[in-house]
This record gives sequence, C-alpha cells and structure tokens, in this order.
Amino acid sequence: MGYYIFIGILILVIAFFMAATQKARGYNFWRYFIVSIFVVAGIYMMIENFIKNPK
Repeated sequence: MGYYIFIGILILVIAFFMAATQKARGYNFWRYFIVSIFVVAGIYMMIENFIKNPK
C-alpha cells in the first residue's frame, strides 16, 4: 500500500513540474497539470506492465 502511495505522490510532483514549465510559457496551469497526471500515470503503467510481464 505504501508503495502505491509513494508512486502517486511522485506522479503528482512530476506532473506539477511539467505543468509549471508550461505555465512559464503562458499556458493554463490546471489544464496541463491534469493532462500531465494522465501522461505520467500512463507511462508508469506501461513500464510496470513491461517489468511484470516481459514478452
């Protein structure tokens, strides 16, 4: 359980920095923050699936 809480917090931190760099360019912070959460979570799930089930 603690592992997934750590991963969730890590995803939020990475998404925050991704959105903050877009905000510096003048884009909407919250829109990029939500999109970044889905992008980082998707990448994490692909990597975890590849590690657990190598073909």
